[in-house]
Amino acid sequence: MRPFKILREKCSLHDSLTVLKFAGSLDAERVPAIGDQISLSMEQNQMFLLAEMSEVTFISSPALGELMGCKKRLVEKGGNLYIVGLSTENRNKLRLMGAGKIFEFLPTVGSAVRKYIWENENNGDEIRLRVPPILSVVPELRTLFSSIVTMRGFSKRDSFRVEAIVDELCNNAIEYGCHSGERPLEIGCRVFQYHVELSVTNARLAAQREPAAIEGIRSRILGNAPFTLNEKRGRGVELVRMLSNEFQVEFPEDRTIVRVIKKKEV
Repeated sequence: MRPFKILREKCSLHDSLTVLKFAGSLDAERVPAIGDQISLSMEQNQMFLLAEMSEVTFISSPALGELMGCKKRLVEKGGNLYIVGLSTENRNKLRLMGAGKIFEFLPTVGSAVRKYIWENENNGDEIRLRVPPILSVVPELRTLFSSIVTMRGFSKRDSFRVEAIVDELCNNAIEYGCHSGERPLEIGCRVFQYHVELSVTNARLAAQREPAAIEGIRSRILGNAPFTLNEKRGRGVELVRMLSNEFQVEFPEDRTIVRVIKKKEV
């Protein structure tokens, strides 16, 4: 049986995180030690803690209650407590005790660091693609971006709407843009915790570079020109505007860029 211990150290992967490495049995008599270590961390302004439990053999109900209470105190101070490295047996027992409603059980310190960055530094995860301007690539593009936002915690409804936005914007850009293989279609996506930013960039044909032509494109995309329900592209642009929270179009040099922000439904 492993002896009980708690080792506190700075996380080697991120300066803002502190690791509490637990070992042994977290039975009822260990509750004061758990609370003391977390209180000491808070006194030293260490508000984001990783409870690393790969060497923990047992977690009692009182110990779990203490961890829940400590997490609540940390969250109230703007911090958090992440549970890392539980064995399958311990993880299943804690879920049966209802702890899954309070904690997300993370497999490694690295995954906890990524979650911290995702939740607190809000830089977003970015992907940028350059693809040939041909319609056959669109199904793969819409599936790719829908899968990305799903993996980042967006609902099926949100993911489906992102898929519809990507589908329409890419089809529109390919249909009305320059088809030269030397001028690829560019798709950008940055996924934040509560919203997605999308952009689709295509080269314009020579005939679309005059000021009057640009103004016509602008009016059409932004809905300032009338359309009928029999017009496929008009319906598509209206759909994108309806599904998006922000929608804008830019015309730098010989390109058209459509930018969209889709917020997560909460």
